[in-house]
Amino acid sequence: MNHSLRGMTLMELIFAMLLLGIIMITVAFSSSAVISAVKNRVDASSDYVLAMNKAESVVYAQSSYFADSATFNIAYTGTRAIIKYWEAIPTATGGYSIPQISSTIDFNAEMEKAGVSNVTVTVTTSTSDPNIVIVNLTSVDKTGRRYENTAILKKLINAAPLLPANLPSCSFEGPTMCTFTLLFPAVSFFPTTSTTSVITTTTGSTFSEGKLSPATYSLTGTQTIPSICPNGCYTSLSIQTSTSATLIQIPKMKGLDSTVSDEVWVKVH
Repeated sequence: MNHSLRGMTLMELIFAMLLLGIIMITVAFSSSAVISAVKNRVDASSDYVLAMNKAESVVYAQSSYFADSATFNIAYTGTRAIIKYWEAIPTATGGYSIPQISSTIDFNAEMEKAGVSNVTVTVTTSTSDPNIVIVNLTSVDKTGRRYENTAILKKLINAAPLLPANLPSCSFEGPTMCTFTLLFPAVSFFPTTSTTSVITTTTGSTFSEGKLSPATYSLTGTQTIPSICPNGCYTSLSIQTSTSATLIQIPKMKGLDSTVSDEVWVKVH
């Protein structure tokens, strides 16, 4: 009886060890599969995160060119977003000249050069600030997981058609006509009307010896810039006074980027 019992105990032990071995092998293979799946997921995520970071770097690398532009617009060639911008080039007279031909930023082309091919780029203008461009970067991996990032570009120059700080010498001791070069070209006096989108002449006032007198203003010096002002914009402001003046009213003017200058009074000698 005792020998029979010991034999059954031994068999049970053998079966128990075999079962334990099978369980351990199963767990080992299952753990390996889970670890492999997690590793593949992490590796894939790292690749996409790296691609997004690289894409963002490409966008910001172009920001310095855009920041110094006078104006811009956004165009699409198929699904490729392209920013066309016109640089503000300082001149010897203290103003800025605007080139006829725009420069371009093609984010897709720049990313291809940098080896980034799996990121979609969408470019829009901010609804709250026309000088801000929002660049949305999107990528989707094989499992459908979505990666997104946003870069903000801001144009730092307001291309308002202002008079230079130091006006060229022009005598207002009597009725006269003086012409001044604007810092940036103007497209119109402001405000315009629903029927007239461009106003090139307007009236205002001068002040001298305690009284106001009428003055006439004209936008002159036509410059044509395709896509921005194809019908012409104006580089100079001409002021015609009817009497002598010590203060001259400068009317509001609209610039290339839709910035409107303030109405001011200028002291003259």
